Amino acid sequence: MKKRKKLLIPIVGMLASMAIFTGSVLADTTPTQPQTNAPVVAQQDQYRENLAYSIGIQAYIYGYPLLETEKTMQLYLKDGQLNTFDHVRELRDDTFRTVVAPNNDTLYSRAFLDLSKGPVVLSVPKIENRYYSFQFLDAYTNSFNFVGTRTTGSKAGKYVIVGPNWKGKLAKGSKVIQSPTNMVWLLGRTLVDGGKDLENVHAIQDKYTLTPLDKNQAKPSIELPVISPSDFNDPALFFEIMTQAMKLNPAPPVDAAMLSQFKLIGIEPDKGFQGSKDPAIMAGLTRAIKDAQEIIVKTVPKLGTTNNNWKVYYDIGTYGTDYLTRACIAKVGLGAVIPEEAIYPRTTFDSDGNPLSGENQYVIDFDKDQLPPVNAFWSLSLYGSNQFFAANPINRFSIGDRTEGLTYNPDGSLDIYIQNTAPVGKESNWLPAPKDNFVLVLRMYLPKQNALDGTYQLPKVRKVN
Repeated sequence: MKKRKKLLIPIVGMLASMAIFTGSVLADTTPTQPQTNAPVVAQQDQYRENLAYSIGIQAYIYGYPLLETEKTMQLYLKDGQLNTFDHVRELRDDTFRTVVAPNNDTLYSRAFLDLSKGPVVLSVPKIENRYYSFQFLDAYTNSFNFVGTRTTGSKAGKYVIVGPNWKGKLAKGSKVIQSPTNMVWLLGRTLVDGGKDLENVHAIQDKYTLTPLDKNQAKPSIELPVISPSDFNDPALFFEIMTQAMKLNPAPPVDAAMLSQFKLIGIEPDKGFQGSKDPAIMAGLTRAIKDAQEIIVKTVPKLGTTNNNWKVYYDIGTYGTDYLTRACIAKVGLGAVIPEEAIYPRTTFDSDGNPLSGENQYVIDFDKDQLPPVNAFWSLSLYGSNQFFAANPINRFSIGDRTEGLTYNPDGSLDIYIQNTAPVGKESNWLPAPKDNFVLVLRMYLPKQNALDGTYQLPKVRKVN
C-alpha cells in the first residue's frame, strides 16, 4: 500500500499539470490541492487582447476618415442645414483660422446632402470664361464625381443626385449622378479675381441651387451621436459611432474582406459595437488606437513624390482599398481633390534643402516655357509655420497668373521675390514672408499632362542673400 501511495502522488500531479493545458476539470482526488483554470483564462484573455490590437489598428485607420467627415458635417450643421448651400462670400486673409492652408483663389459653396429621403437636384447657371467646379465626396472621402469646367463645361445644367439604392423614375434625358453613400459632401469652388470681382462671383453663387426631386420628400436628417475630438481616443465611443455611421453609409463590396475581420472583435454595422462588453478586447483596442494614430501621423511625411524639394501628391482623392493613405489625407487635407482637377505641390525647403525662413531672401525663376502648365490658372500661396496666412503690409497672401500688375521679363520669363521686406523696384512681383519659417503651396488648377505625369520640373526656391 505504501508503494501504491507513492505511485499515486506523481500520477495525480501529472494529470493536474495536463489540466492546465487542456482545460479539463479533474475529479477532486486531491482535496489539499484545489484545481483552477486561471492560466487558461489568462491565455484566452491575452489572445483576445492581441487579436483586438491587431485588427483594431486596421479598423481605426479604416474608420478614421468616416468619423472626420461626419464630425465636419456636424460642425457645418451648427449654422447650416442639410441639402442647403452655405456660400463663402469673402476671400481668406490672415484673420482666418478655421481651416489650415486656406484657398485664396476661389470662393467656396458647401453643402452636406442626405439622399436617404430621396434625390436632390443641383442646378448651375451658364458660366463662361471662369473656372468653377463642384466636387462630390462620399462618406469615406472618395471624390466620386465632378461638375464644372473640366467635366461639364460652361453650359447651364441640372443634375439629379441619387443615393446608392434609389430606384425611382426620372424624366427622359435627366443627368444622373449616383452616390456610393447616402451622405454626400458637396464642395463648390468658383474662381474670383481679387476683391473687385467678389460681386460677380456672388451673383453666380446665388444661382447655385439644391432642391428635392420630390417636394413631398421627408425632411433630410442624419442621426448620429455628437462627435467630439476626445471620441477619437476612446475605443468604446469611436467604434460605436463608426458602426452607426457605417450602417447609415454601407461600405462598398470591395471592403468585404476587411469588414469580415472586424466582426471578430465585435465591430458590426448591423449590430453596433459589441466588443465593449469584453475587457480583453477593450484592452487591445485601447492600445490599437494609440498606435494607429501614431502610424497615421508618421506615415504622412512618407506619402507623395519629391520634385525639386516640393512634395506632390499624384494619387489622392480616390483611394480604393488604400485605407492608410485615405486616413493620412483625412488627417492633413480632408476633402482633397483628384489630381486631374488640381494639384497642390508644397515645400518648406529651399533648393539647398534648408528650411524656408523670413531671415533670408528667395527668388523663384520661371523660364518662359516652364511656367506652371495649366488649363485653368495657377497661384503661389505663402503660409506661416502655423499653416495660416501671415499678416503683411500689402495684404498679399498669394501671387499668380492673375495678380494685377505682375511683371514679366522681356524674354517672357517670370521672377517672384519671396522675402520679409519689399524688394526695391520689384514690389509688383513680391510675395511677403514672415520673419520666421514659412510654407509655400503652388496651386495648379486643371494641370496639363506633363504636370500630372511628373515630367514637369517644379521651380527651385533659390536663396539669393
